[in-house]
Amino acid sequence: MEPTKIPAIKGRIGNTVYYCATMSFGQISRMVKKVDDELHTANSLKEQIQRSLSNNYIRIKEYILNREDRFFDSLVLAVYDGDPLWTEIRFEVENNQYPNIGLLEFSGREKIFPVDGQHRVEGIRAALLENRELENETISVMLIGHQNTTEGMKKSRRIFSTLNRYVKPVRLGDIIALDEDDTVAIVTRDLLETYPLFMGERIKASNNKSIPQSDKKAFTSLMTLYECHLVLYWVFKCQKERHRYVKSQIKDQLKYRPSDDIIAEFNRYLVGFWDCMNSTFEEIEAYINNNSDNPAAELRSTENGGNLFFRPIGLLPFVEAVARILLATNKSFDEIISGYVNLNRNVHSDMWDMILWNPITRKMIMRNQSLVNSLLIKMMDDSILTEREKTNMISKYATIFNIELPEAERRIATIRL
Repeated sequence: MEPTKIPAIKGRIGNTVYYCATMSFGQISRMVKKVDDELHTANSLKEQIQRSLSNNYIRIKEYILNREDRFFDSLVLAVYDGDPLWTEIRFEVENNQYPNIGLLEFSGREKIFPVDGQHRVEGIRAALLENRELENETISVMLIGHQNTTEGMKKSRRIFSTLNRYVKPVRLGDIIALDEDDTVAIVTRDLLETYPLFMGERIKASNNKSIPQSDKKAFTSLMTLYECHLVLYWVFKCQKERHRYVKSQIKDQLKYRPSDDIIAEFNRYLVGFWDCMNSTFEEIEAYINNNSDNPAAELRSTENGGNLFFRPIGLLPFVEAVARILLATNKSFDEIISGYVNLNRNVHSDMWDMILWNPITRKMIMRNQSLVNSLLIKMMDDSILTEREKTNMISKYATIFNIELPEAERRIATIRL
């Protein structure tokens, strides 16, 4: 590493002195090394640290290469060995002195490793291999001292673990509320303001799919609605581009905002789906027109479970079933959804007792979503299910009702619309 001077601001928190500065991507690539024996001396623990460096850095590389509005928060870098020199430059403006501003000079013998931001460092390094013109872009850094001793390692480990424990990923609820690149989030937000089924208090805003028992107003939860729309976006993309995407590919595409025309087209696509739901199932239309204080009280009853569509564990598997059938048959939403008009939608019924509803405890059963999905597809066209899905469906059904596999297969064969 060559001698380097970096303008910085000096600060202190607790017993840690730190320096705030900016470094170019080129400096990051040349000067910052991977974490090795700075936090642990045991090889197994060093290997564990490196295993934590997942392929997420590849996504960061792609983000750097493909987004003009790219931005990162600060890296936290630890410095040891060598002889970094701090030279303070005192500024005086209108008789006020501003200390703690100066130059941090590296001799070239120092070793620098990331305490927080190892994925970003590797993403920057990988991006530069593909585009050297990014070398002069800058990122903010916080530099702290590290002693390569037992106590020094202990302190750096504590900072490392604290930063990584308390820096949480963005919650899905926040993505839905704020993300301006995620097509599904953008359109879902728009429908919350424009589509009657979702307006007002009809969608429960929370960071989980469930709806509190005390809520007698909501059709479903925001998380469930987003998940339904994510499934429908998958179908939308597969149809529009005539390509069978896997769902992980769709999630990657949500990082990049499409044209306004595509967003508007997907909006119309979702409206078409929900219009079919409203016109086919009278309880949804009645719910929209119910102006009482508790329009969902009976539809999500704690006494009998209520209606399949007003339970997240019922709505999402239904949407997934419609999506699978559409891709397999190329039928329209109207053709598929109208085919379910005679579906037993009472949660407390012979069809759904012990699968979705426990009639003894009067509680919803949350662990059978895949079975619900398979049964819904089977009712319409069992040829769509793979042999593995059929086997799992029969096995799960037999376990729930404590019956032999042939009996489970016989009972499932009688389930029709």
